[in-house]
Amino acid sequence: MNFPGQKFFPAAVITAVLCAAGVTTASGQNHTTPDPVVLMKTTKGTMAIRVFSRMAPTTARNFLDLVRRGYYDGKTFHRVERWCIQGGCPIGDGTGSYCEPETGRPRFIPLEINRNLSHSAAGVVAMARSTNPNSASCQFYILKSPMRQLDGQYAIFGGVVEGLNTIYGINIGDRIIHAEIVNQADQGNGSGGEENSAAGSGNSSNNNTPTSGTSGQSGF
Repeated sequence: MNFPGQKFFPAAVITAVLCAAGVTTASGQNHTTPDPVVLMKTTKGTMAIRVFSRMAPTTARNFLDLVRRGYYDGKTFHRVERWCIQGGCPIGDGTGSYCEPETGRPRFIPLEINRNLSHSAAGVVAMARSTNPNSASCQFYILKSPMRQLDGQYAIFGGVVEGLNTIYGINIGDRIIHAEIVNQADQGNGSGGEENSAAGSGNSSNNNTPTSGTSGQSGF
């Protein structure tokens, strides 16, 4: 779903978010290429997600490609629990996967674990999947509280750097109005992963239901 010519995020908002994420603006002196930042406008407010393109390159590339395509626009949050929110399913019930429009085949990406990333705080963003470790596709979840028991099982690829309170207000059925990349750090233009019809059924519902941890603050 595309919205040609429509301005969702004013320049002042984008600049403020990039500064919060530690991204130097054009007038700054830091020339280190920063991680991409995605602004996601929902029916309950806006959040900014720093995408760890160096620490989880395959998973990050998949997510950024879907953002560029406008895939997430209009998608619902179908799962809301004490410890997380989950969205991005094309069907809206947690059973769907992204299909490549050119081929009609589902896209799955291999499980990508970086031991330097942990489910240690509210705001952690990771890919949902089925019981097959290599079945992540398009659905993602965001923590409301630490869940260290998920470490090593799900691919973390980002963290909420602004608008953390938005995730606490989201209920089942709330939607992503629009998502876009607001800096040019990411240079990848290809698809996020190999098409792998053998990776699993594409049901990316999280079959684990651990209890909620203690509340935490975003540290990204």
